[in-house]
Amino acid sequence: MTIASKISQTDIAVTGATGLCAGANIRTPIGERHVEFLRRGDLVVTRDNGLQPVRLIWSRTVSEAEIAADPSLAPVLLNTRAIGPMMPQRPLRVGGAHRLLIPGWRLLDEEDSVNCLVPARDVDGVSLGNDAEPAETTYFNIVFDAPQVFCANGMPVESFVPCEDTLRAAPADVREGLAAIFPDLGPKFADYPAPAYKQRQRVSYTPSYA
Repeated sequence: MTIASKISQTDIAVTGATGLCAGANIRTPIGERHVEFLRRGDLVVTRDNGLQPVRLIWSRTVSEAEIAADPSLAPVLLNTRAIGPMMPQRPLRVGGAHRLLIPGWRLLDEEDSVNCLVPARDVDGVSLGNDAEPAETTYFNIVFDAPQVFCANGMPVESFVPCEDTLRAAPADVREGLAAIFPDLGPKFADYPAPAYKQRQRVSYTPSYA
């Protein structure tokens, strides 16, 4: 399978839902746990920084009416091996704006070692969840001390990155909770560490994994 880039560097969208849907299995030191059962202080196995404690989890429920009015709020469905071997190991539902870590060897115009963060909705060929009637969906966003990549159903995904753009959809109590956890950061979280990986959009691929 080859992923061909169609990115516009000036077209970086931030709209849509982020987060993992209920049932996503997250790697922890005591085995896999569904994202909806994680709690603040739990340790998660991360790609680059070993075990990291969860600082906050916030959930966002999107109603059927909201999804019908704005289809970008519908979850994206990644079928088994949609991105590559064991990525994901089983079907995974995420918000359309949630970023996946795509290995560089799957991108035509990247070095093999340059892995890229790509919003799930911008990978051509994935299901946008529109095959059925829109249903209420709850998204779970995990916050660490810094951006992390961790596995959900075997698929490397990015943790929630609080910033002015991504916090627009967060309720006031979440913003207040983040401010309490990170009191040294500015009100717009401009000082929160930047993601460690290159960010891209609009990549297409030809599936070859059944």
